[in-house]
Amino acid sequence: MAMLIWALVGIPLLWVSGNATASDFDDKQLPDFAEVFGLGDDDIPVVLTATRLRQPRAEVPASVTVIEAEQIEAWNVRTLPELMRFVPGMFIGHGDDENNASIAYHSSSPSVMRRLQVMVDGRSVFKSGIASVVWDDIPIALEDIQRIEITRGPSSATYGSNSFQGVINIISKHPGDTLGVRLRYRNGNQGEDDSLASYSWQDDSVSYRLTAQLNASNGFDGIDSTKGADDLRDSSRHGFVSLNRTQGFEGGWQLNTQAAYKAGHTDIRQGDFDQGYPDQDTRQGMVMAKLSRDFSANHSSSVRAYWQYDDRTQETSVRVPTILLDPNLYALYRNNPDLARLALNESMINAVASGASAEQLEALATSAGHPVEVSNSDLDQLQAMLASTGGDVANVSQEVTGQTNWNIADERVDIEFQDTRRWSNSLRTVLGINMRRDQVTSETYFGGKVNNDTYRVFGNLEWRSYDRVIVNLGGTYEREDANDDAFSPRIGLNLLLTPQQSIRLIHSEAVRSPDLLEQNPNYTVAVSGLGDNYLGLSEGQFFIHQWPESRDLDHERIVSTEVGYYGRFSDPDIEIDLKLFQEHMTHLISDPIQIQSLAISSDTQMDIDGAEVQLNWRMTPTDWIWLSSAYINVELKGEDGVQRNQRVDTRLSAKDSVVASRHHQGSRWSLTGSHFWYDAYNSKYSGKGNRYRRYEVSLKVFDRIGRYNPWLGFHLQHLVDDSSLVYANQRYSTNNLYNVQLGLNF
Repeated sequence: MAMLIWALVGIPLLWVSGNATASDFDDKQLPDFAEVFGLGDDDIPVVLTATRLRQPRAEVPASVTVIEAEQIEAWNVRTLPELMRFVPGMFIGHGDDENNASIAYHSSSPSVMRRLQVMVDGRSVFKSGIASVVWDDIPIALEDIQRIEITRGPSSATYGSNSFQGVINIISKHPGDTLGVRLRYRNGNQGEDDSLASYSWQDDSVSYRLTAQLNASNGFDGIDSTKGADDLRDSSRHGFVSLNRTQGFEGGWQLNTQAAYKAGHTDIRQGDFDQGYPDQDTRQGMVMAKLSRDFSANHSSSVRAYWQYDDRTQETSVRVPTILLDPNLYALYRNNPDLARLALNESMINAVASGASAEQLEALATSAGHPVEVSNSDLDQLQAMLASTGGDVANVSQEVTGQTNWNIADERVDIEFQDTRRWSNSLRTVLGINMRRDQVTSETYFGGKVNNDTYRVFGNLEWRSYDRVIVNLGGTYEREDANDDAFSPRIGLNLLLTPQQSIRLIHSEAVRSPDLLEQNPNYTVAVSGLGDNYLGLSEGQFFIHQWPESRDLDHERIVSTEVGYYGRFSDPDIEIDLKLFQEHMTHLISDPIQIQSLAISSDTQMDIDGAEVQLNWRMTPTDWIWLSSAYINVELKGEDGVQRNQRVDTRLSAKDSVVASRHHQGSRWSLTGSHFWYDAYNSKYSGKGNRYRRYEVSLKVFDRIGRYNPWLGFHLQHLVDDSSLVYANQRYSTNNLYNVQLGLNF
């Protein structure tokens, strides 16, 4: 580790000592990047996401990866999560139950993505009812993305709770940059059947873009599949239509409005009692408007508001033991959950039927290895449960059919005001307020409708205290109905070695608010349309349930310390970012969020340390190399179930990872090759860890016929290792996955 520190810090210092001069920091020359480095204004890397201020990369108090439209086109992947593989320290998995891609930065559960914030043009797509990001539900085409800025590290100081480990900010292209018609069709050997049509036009000062997209895939093939067969039911089909409108006005005003409608279907695997398939049918809609004005070169303001709606329908038929729907067992579970679970044991049922006392039932449970207290009122409910069988214990084995649902609808209204000012050559600020209402409706999860109002005040101060030293102080204070108030601060110190090189020291703290289901569940699975049963019920409820008073969870918290180096050079044209970090997380909620998990605690601790490298080298105007690498060490501590929680929270992580990509752009063709290498992947679960390796090749051929630009593309993934992605069924029956694309632009 010591050698790595010297490599990250010492080598850049040695380079600077031999190349930097005092004139590099002259007051007049410091802002003149073009003069010092021979770079034009368009060549200076600038990011916005980390602090909400437009900052040159050397002055940003964060580790940031920027994926431009050029890389998106070169890599030619199908989905947004696939792009995140190129980010150091990020790992891509797939949920086992929800059939949804998941992304973890350093570590997190592969089944739910709840510790990263994801935004599209400032609109959060993070769901608050059940904390998650459903990538299939984001209505933006890869062809419409200008860039993706990924802030690798806690960002609650800028964007509030749930920006816990980082932020993925997707920035769309201006409609005026995509004028004309774009058509694309893709077909592949895993059932990929994708199509896109987009039309952009201008009318005086107004630009429009209308995009329609449909994506379909058969997913994985399953653990038992062979020779190209698909033995796993996990296909999906999603499509959307979106409109982006931008208008400029006199006086520096600009109005951007967006709207989208999306629909989709996702196959979901059967549960223990399911007779049908609990597939998800989704409908989403959103409308957003942002009004901004540049009052001068030193002052700008904006107001952004959006409304979004997500309706998720999930219904199926079930066949269950009738006793599970007994109201007496339901009431017993509320008073004594451990005893209610034991009540279904045959020996316990026979003991109650034979007239056993409460003390005798306690002794029976202890002898079976499940000690539990039994009160006289508990015994009365057990006897009432058996009495409902009509005195015939054999009825306990009766089963009944019915219908269940896990329907849920999320609705959000969000309004934000932001003001940015330059007070002097050495001082800039951004300040703002945000108000949000999340409303979730679900009879299953919440017993109806619940609301959560959140209010935030945020700000960041950038102070150039000396020519070489830039200080950033930022923080967000937030108040919400469902959780306690929280404040998330960050302080960053950037030491400029040259205008395009810096060493940064960052201390940041962040929180993740427990979602509504974690903190205030009213989780009851109802079964309607019941057939004949000894209880005489037409509708019943599973005895296992959750209620609001059963939880009192704290915010998940993280304290992060980072030492980093950023450098941009003109000859050779190399951009490099190095990072050493330590992260201490407390009050983590690692228990699975399932109806059986009544007792959920926020008592797990996680310590992560490691290093990351990001290097971009443009060898010629038509050739570039992308390289990212990470070393991550994760340890968990806690009261109970630490070993299980460590398996869950590190199942998606690799201790060592390297991603390399090489691109060449010809006059009528382009070729990109990439290699992914993960070592000690899934090590806490398998005991020794898997090695995940794959190659990707993307070839495109272009032509021009008058005003038409047809193109043909081919994309190949070769899986070197046969191990599954995360869960056993997540594997393919072939090591070669490919698709062909046809496109036409005019």
